[in-house]
Amino acid sequence: MKITFLNFKLFLGTKVLERILKKENTRNVQSCNIEDAKSMGMLCVIKNENDYESTVQIIKLIKAEYKIPNIKILAFYPLKNDPEFLKSRLGLDFFTIYDLNYYSLPKKNVVKNFMSQRFDILLDLTENVTIPLRLVLLLSKSPFKIGSFSEDKKPYYDLMIETDPKDYFQYVKHVINYLKI
Repeated sequence: MKITFLNFKLFLGTKVLERILKKENTRNVQSCNIEDAKSMGMLCVIKNENDYESTVQIIKLIKAEYKIPNIKILAFYPLKNDPEFLKSRLGLDFFTIYDLNYYSLPKKNVVKNFMSQRFDILLDLTENVTIPLRLVLLLSKSPFKIGSFSEDKKPYYDLMIETDPKDYFQYVKHVINYLKI
């Protein structure tokens, strides 16, 4: 296996994740119904234009149906080419592999602001473990974190929903149905 600088960063990021998970959890978990939520944050990976369009549709759906005034999506673009289709817009910010420090933690100000903001609901839309987004998820101040079910994801979430997160739009609709209950 060829060791690249990116692989080295991801390795160091994995070690940081393990260290954070070993520490005692002092978070105060507070569940929130979607109709009572004042703010919502989402984490996702955008690899192509279809993912981007689905993410924009999600913002429109939630703002229209649930009147949540503060919705922010933080996206990670994991490819090395320049994402011409990906633009920051109101409620949607992104970072790339070039924005990662030595520990795979994004160093952009939009990421730091996202982590420091307290969302009533923080939804992780990622299917696989993505080290930079896991670090953002763990360091986030949000009291209620939701993601797809998997045994290895238990330390990260307060609520796990068993579904296939490949299609972001359908996944969010499924999660919203659970959050209405």
